[in-house]
Parts: sequence; C-alpha cells; structure tokens
Amino acid sequence: MHLHNGPAPDIMVWDNIGNYYRTPLVRIIGTSNSQRYISEVLEPVDFHYLQSMAIAILQQDNARPHVARVVQGLFVNHQNELHPWLARSPDL
Repeated sequence: MHLHNGPAPDIMVWDNIGNYYRTPLVRIIGTSNSQRYISEVLEPVDFHYLQSMAIAILQQDNARPHVARVVQGLFVNHQNELHPWLARSPDL
C-alpha cells in the first residue's frame, strides 16, 4: 500500500442535478476562482444544459467563486434566476 506524504491535493467535484437531468461530473484540481468556475464549469457544462430548459432556477452556495461579481453578472446576462442560499444550509 502506498502512503501519501505531504499535503493532499485539492480536488473538487461539481455537478448540476435537476428533476429530469444531471450534468456530467466536472473535476476541478487545485484552487478554484471565479474565472476557472466560468471557463471550466459554467460555460462548457452548465449553460449548455440550461439552454434546453424553458425555466431554470439555480442555487449555489456562497463560495467565493460563486458570489464574484463577474459570475453573478454572467447569470444575469444568461437570464438565469438564482435562488438564495440560506444561512446554515447543509451542503448538498
């Protein structure tokens, strides 16, 4: 068995789940920021699926990449409604 020495690598997994669809999992290796969130998740994956839907209400936690002005502006430009993340809400 291989023992890992040193700091563990940062790996996040992103997904979008709806009543009748689920996007592919997106692996984000390393530190995420608003530009990576847009270029690796929103534009290639999320907005692609949302274009086919008549109505979409999204919810995301208050992580810094999610609440950045550039990201919030992108949702406004794509006319996507964001449902607020309630304080003390558990991660999904």
